[in-house]
Amino acid sequence: MYRRPCRVPGCSRPAACSFAAYCSPHRSNLRRHGAVDQKAIRKAHLWPYLKMAQKRISKNPESVAWVTLDDRWRALTDHARGVLAKFDTGQAGSRWELLAAQEVVKLADDVQPRAVVEVTAAMVFMQEMEPGWFRSDKAFWLQLARRVRSLTDMNYGEGWDHTRQRVRRSYRELAPRASLLLGQWLAQTLGVAGQYMARAERAERERCESERRALHEALSKLS
Repeated sequence: MYRRPCRVPGCSRPAACSFAAYCSPHRSNLRRHGAVDQKAIRKAHLWPYLKMAQKRISKNPESVAWVTLDDRWRALTDHARGVLAKFDTGQAGSRWELLAAQEVVKLADDVQPRAVVEVTAAMVFMQEMEPGWFRSDKAFWLQLARRVRSLTDMNYGEGWDHTRQRVRRSYRELAPRASLLLGQWLAQTLGVAGQYMARAERAERERCESERRALHEALSKLS
């Protein structure tokens, strides 16, 4: 049976099914990462921004800002527990909100608040400094949720890889809508730290560039 080609420009593969707009790989990418051409943000990609975020936090360890952000995470945790309690009493609600709330509580039980703050700040920092990494806001929220969820081993499973003949860890995917909601919660609650860090980093780079130009001009005038 004829199937129209994938809608992604340059892709010649057929659509996944007669009702699909994209081929199987691109449809999977859209579901898992938020855009057909969005690549997964891995730990190695985030590492430089995480180190810069941690460095800026360490410069002012006693700042009330970090305590406030920790408290914001705890407030989000309390909200998530409230969502779960509502469902336990039989009240109707969104299934995606329930799944997102379960992830927040899972993180709260297994990860320190500051670790969540640092990773969220680093992701927003990365988005502000290199927006080309993310194809859309939706893609960013999904990647943010993935990176924060990776802080706990509870979101990984293990299975035997018959090809490599060894045990292999695999990431347990969260439903896309729930992952999107989780990413939005994190960005709205803790994202302001990453925005501040990006502004401070730009100002520092501009200052260094200004000093370099001034030095170059002074040296050029030497006889």
